[in-house]
Amino acid sequence: MPEARPHRIELPRVIVVGDDVVGKIGGELAALEIGRVGVLTSKTPFKLFGKRIEESLKASGLEFQFFLDNGRPHEELRDDFLADMRTEIDGVLGVGGGRVLDASKLIAEKSGTSFFSLPTIPSHDGIASPLVSTVGGSTRSSRFVKTPQAVFADISVLAGSPHQYVASGFGDVIGKYTAVRDWRLAHLLLGEYYGEYTANMALESAEMMMRKAEEVGEGSPGGIRELVEALVNCGILISIAGTSRPCSGSEHLFSHALDRIKGVSTSHGQQVGVGTIMMSYLHDADWEKVRNSLSEAKAPTSGRELGASDEEVVKALTLAASMRPDRYTILGEKGLSEEAARDLAKNTRVI
Repeated sequence: MPEARPHRIELPRVIVVGDDVVGKIGGELAALEIGRVGVLTSKTPFKLFGKRIEESLKASGLEFQFFLDNGRPHEELRDDFLADMRTEIDGVLGVGGGRVLDASKLIAEKSGTSFFSLPTIPSHDGIASPLVSTVGGSTRSSRFVKTPQAVFADISVLAGSPHQYVASGFGDVIGKYTAVRDWRLAHLLLGEYYGEYTANMALESAEMMMRKAEEVGEGSPGGIRELVEALVNCGILISIAGTSRPCSGSEHLFSHALDRIKGVSTSHGQQVGVGTIMMSYLHDADWEKVRNSLSEAKAPTSGRELGASDEEVVKALTLAASMRPDRYTILGEKGLSEEAARDLAKNTRVI
């Protein structure tokens, strides 16, 4: 069996999951011997949680400075943040969604400091992964930057997220159902390294969430906690595997292609979920189980529910393979023809 290239496995030192984690953030950081922290967040999380974070940091004797996301590209935001800091910092606390957490990873990488993840929406597995997604021309890629030293998941905060973000996180986890199949296919046909441990763990996360779909759809704290733990687990699996392969395959390529056609959206995971329905069909897996679980979780199961026309869905399917030419999936090297794409979307009731 081909060996993976050597890679360093860096895992979080601490993962805190429960209620009122936001109010205890100062004590948690102090226990990690952090004295000075830069806090990157955006307008809404700052309005909702900024005061509680500030009070907790003050009570624990930490020096801190807030910086609000100014909407600039990640690299520019990183440089603005570092230029604005009035003193050297021991770490970066990212408070918010995927954009803020990605930028926080880049800031920590450039400054050589620690990254702490405090997600406010359960929308994808980036809350615990070391990856940042990048766009280059017409293709997508991801690169390793900074594994969070700690992940702080406040269930009382995350359970209060608008359901679109819960549905997005659910779709992102469900995507592992086809991602691991794509990975194994690339192993069998091309000899690519395949990590059976991480593949099985990722697949179990997807199947477990299918069993919890109704609870997630109801927005119960128990269901949201299971979802958050699955997202954290999947992010950690990326670190163990040294690749995003166990968590990202053809279903993600469909989502990236739809972003390219429609413009980057806030429903990445929801698009991944719809993509998983179709890619499961191609893999001869149980696509109806995938579709039903998404429906139970009150997540989209069709292009129209994503705000995409039938033609946009078909076009995204034909473009998907080209989004990451280096990543072999069930779509093959050349991708799907328009006719095959239309038949696939119709057969799975996506259009």
